[in-house]
Parts: sequence; structure tokens; C-alpha cells
Amino acid sequence: MQNPLDQLRPNHLPDPVNWWPPAIGWWLGGLLAVLVIAAVVYLTLKAVRRTRYRRQAARASHQLLAEFQQHGDERRFINACNRLLKQTALQAYPDEPVARLHGKEWQQFLADKSGNRGFLQGAGAALGDSRYRKERSSEENASEENTVAVNALHSITLSWIKKHHA
Repeated sequence: MQNPLDQLRPNHLPDPVNWWPPAIGWWLGGLLAVLVIAAVVYLTLKAVRRTRYRRQAARASHQLLAEFQQHGDERRFINACNRLLKQTALQAYPDEPVARLHGKEWQQFLADKSGNRGFLQGAGAALGDSRYRKERSSEENASEENTVAVNALHSITLSWIKKHHA
């Protein structure tokens, strides 16, 4: 007796699934990946552009310190730091009346925007109206004290540039 199953044709496998065109899920996944990458690139570029003035000001601050080490004029350094802080503040706060601020108001502004009270006393006090006074006595111009004051002012200037609230 012959087995009736032997009379059947062999199994016929279906054609393999073609990789193209991909299913709708792959299209949506690819589109989502492109959108996420584009958003990350856009937001990164926006953040880099928004903080460019900080990087430029920090470089300028280091340049001012290097120039001071060559010329040694403390008053010139203090005025240059004040000018740099004013330029940076004008860039960071275009809607506020930064340009007209001077003296205690200017120091208070710097302290308020950074949360650093060092602008009201210590090294930051040099940015007030005292920089317009006559030359200091020779005792006050001791080079070691100047270097300490200049380094402290440079430090507080750089700190404000990097950490002010924009």
C-alpha cells in the first residue's frame, strides 16, 4: 500500500521578504531620528551663539591681565576691566539702562546680576568712583599689593563674565 502523502508535491516556501520598500514604521522611525538630530544641532548652535559674547569677554579678560603684566599700570587695568564688564553687560542686558550706571549703582548692578557681593567691597570696590581720584601715594603702589589686587579683580571679573544671570 502506497502512502497518499507521498503523492503531494514538496513544500513550497514563500519568496523571501524584500528589504525595499521598508514598512511605514521604518519610515516614521527614520523621520523621527532626523528630526531629533536636527533639533539637537539647532539647539546646540543656538546655545553656542547665545554664549559667544561670554567666551570673547573671557578671552579679553585674560588678554587684559597679560597686558597688565607688561605695563604694570593698575589704574589702566582697572579701567580696562570696567570697560570690559560694561561691554559684556550691554551685550547681556540690552533692555536695561546699563550704559548710564556708574559708581555704587554700577557695583550694585554687578553684584545683583552675579550674586557675588565682592563687587561691593574688596577687589570689586576698585570699579567704583574711587578710580577717578588722584594718584595714590607711593606706599599704596607697592607692586606686591597691586599684583594681589589685580589678580583678585581679574578673578572677580572673569567670574562675573562666566556666571552672570542673562
